[in-house]
Amino acid sequence: MSISITLDDELGADLNAAVGGGNRSALVAEAIRDYLDRHAVAAANAWHASLTGEDAAAFEDFNAAW
Repeated sequence: MSISITLDDELGADLNAAVGGGNRSALVAEAIRDYLDRHAVAAANAWHASLTGEDAAAFEDFNAAW
């Protein structure tokens, strides 16, 4: 997959400084993966918090073992 983005001058300079002459694409890909991981965790937490009744009790029992 290929994504084309345009960075403003300040963000472009920050990206160049962060990679120190390294692979900018790899750094951006890592940041996207990190974002998606955090987003998935947040969505799971929200779903768990929405459980009620028997579902909430089953989830609590499951977590008790951990």
